[in-house]
Amino acid sequence: MINEARRVRLGEREIDFQLKRSANRRRAVLSVDERGLTVSVPWRTSERYIARFLQDSASWIMRKLDAWEAHRPRQRSWQAGELIDFLGRQLQLHLEDAPIMLVALADDNRLALSMPAPHQRETVRAAVVKWYRRHAQTHFERRVEHYSRQLGIEPPRVFLSDAQTRWGSCSASRRVRLNWRLMQAAPDVVDYVVAHELAHLKEMNHSIRFWRIVGRLCPEYATARAELNAMGQHYMAL
Repeated sequence: MINEARRVRLGEREIDFQLKRSANRRRAVLSVDERGLTVSVPWRTSERYIARFLQDSASWIMRKLDAWEAHRPRQRSWQAGELIDFLGRQLQLHLEDAPIMLVALADDNRLALSMPAPHQRETVRAAVVKWYRRHAQTHFERRVEHYSRQLGIEPPRVFLSDAQTRWGSCSASRRVRLNWRLMQAAPDVVDYVVAHELAHLKEMNHSIRFWRIVGRLCPEYATARAELNAMGQHYMAL
């Protein structure tokens, strides 16, 4: 396989893309993700065909690139007033200078953080992450227990994950790992990931039988999965 950085003009826009040639590929395929546009083609595809393929697909490419741009994660300031996602809610960060650290969720959707040096961004982030992780362990264990009862199995051990690319995993040794960053998502999205990983205790694959189990546990899983795909880059940037 050969990867080559390219640029093409589509309408009024200059678009950078990666051209991938592969001897095993049978047809040309476009994909758009957080890295941008990728054009995968068979090894001997002509430059003329590639150019025409891109022009014919211009509207689709623009639409997909714009969709990804709309969900590109914003840079968090970790200052007072910033909005923080928590189980589908938005909390406003409230900072106060204090000799000891205390994080509390107020009734008016404020996350009140008292701490020394509240102007230090990394210190504030670390305190908020610690708060997320504490709530994640409790919430995940509760949801794992709920879905384990539905499956008629003993609840597996739950561990927190700090992975940058995966929301969860399940091992043959009955260990379930769930990314603490999921606590930013709505409860039904968290439930989908939990149901997905527990279904692997019955089917260690992604077969039709596996997805039937997921569907039984989480009937609206397709909607939850689409929401996670749309917001995942933002959540992972925490």
